[in-house]
Amino acid sequence: MPKGRFRIPKFEVEDIEDMYTYYVTILKISEDIFWNADYSFLLSVVENKVAYDGYLQYSKYLQTKELDKKKR
Repeated sequence: MPKGRFRIPKFEVEDIEDMYTYYVTILKISEDIFWNADYSFLLSVVENKVAYDGYLQYSKYLQTKELDKKKR
């Protein structure tokens, strides 16, 4: 996956509904963590989740690239 190909959307989180939508609905963070954990812990969970999702996407990209090589 070439760098710069995908961009993270930039938007402002204005209120708790925006935070809930982003963290729980979009990133699939546990609702329990969202409501009961310390904010700094929540942010570290989000950072780790985003990094892990990026790793999975890159792994899938490499597998697809390998399959394309085998087809040729």
